[in-house]
Amino acid sequence: MQTTLTDIIFIAVCIIFICMTGCIDNNKVQEPGTKVNQVQKHVSTEEKNSSFIITRDGIPLRYAIHGQGPLVFFVLGLGMTIDEWPHKMIENLAQNHTVIVYNHRGVSGVHNPEIPFSISQGAMDLHEVITQLAGGNDRCGSTDNGLSTNEPVKYENRNCSVLPVDIVGYSMGGMIALEYAKTYPVSVNHLVLISTDCGGTKKVPADPWVIEEMGKTFNSPEKYLDRAGRLLLTEEFRTSHPDPSTWFVDYGEVADPGAVKEQYESFLSWKGVYPDLPSIQCRTLVITGDQDLVIPPENAVIIADAIPNATLVIREGQGHGMIFVEPEEIAGIIGEFLEGRVLN
Repeated sequence: MQTTLTDIIFIAVCIIFICMTGCIDNNKVQEPGTKVNQVQKHVSTEEKNSSFIITRDGIPLRYAIHGQGPLVFFVLGLGMTIDEWPHKMIENLAQNHTVIVYNHRGVSGVHNPEIPFSISQGAMDLHEVITQLAGGNDRCGSTDNGLSTNEPVKYENRNCSVLPVDIVGYSMGGMIALEYAKTYPVSVNHLVLISTDCGGTKKVPADPWVIEEMGKTFNSPEKYLDRAGRLLLTEEFRTSHPDPSTWFVDYGEVADPGAVKEQYESFLSWKGVYPDLPSIQCRTLVITGDQDLVIPPENAVIIADAIPNATLVIREGQGHGMIFVEPEEIAGIIGEFLEGRVLN
């Protein structure tokens, strides 16, 4: 088996993602009008050849748009880049929707040390992505008028005509989507949460043996790949796909290590949104695998029970990495939900 450097880094990111214990201080959320000092820049080849928006504190967020139809914004999991969304999943949904994928702040190597990444900041960045790409403005969608600032953001189209939009969040991206739906409820039409939890004391953590396993270090990339497979994929899948190089086939840009560290720390410190779940009124779909070791499936049940009229789909025989295992099937479920069809 040949393992490329990109494969190794991607695997390492997956491993970081499943370390789910610990407690740190809350990260600072961007305040409107914050002055940007010492913004650190490293522009990747992918960024040079890509489109991006600029946040109000000067951070470029790389994005890509696929298809045509109602807008659907995809929110990445921890350590991922937009190239790592399963291509078959995006292509399937793009047949009837405009799918917009974007990188979290810092992923492409541009950092603002005054405004680190956090789950709450991720929701604010998502709001900027939506208002800039969906033709809205910084006051759209929020019950408290969103962000207030002495210097209004200058968008070409300052209206909310395209809102509400649909949002799909995977893992940590689901947490950001929940934070967003709490803060900007009017701007969300459909909410899709894949392999995620509500955070705080109500979430069901991974088993201690998973955490212990993730604390180990190895001396070869093959062992790291093996561990990622055992924790993200099911034994049945690994048996039927004995070549580890086939497990994660879509990749490109590699996430900046500093950004991944910030994401991991914010993931641990997030206080969650459980008390706010009953107030989420948009149509919500919650998807989980019944063999998810990283974010146990009980978390999906907690979310679906708390959000009024939420739809719960539990995929039998699937783990945390199910979007990589059955991308077309997951896309089909999401498509049926977004188009108002009855889910099987």
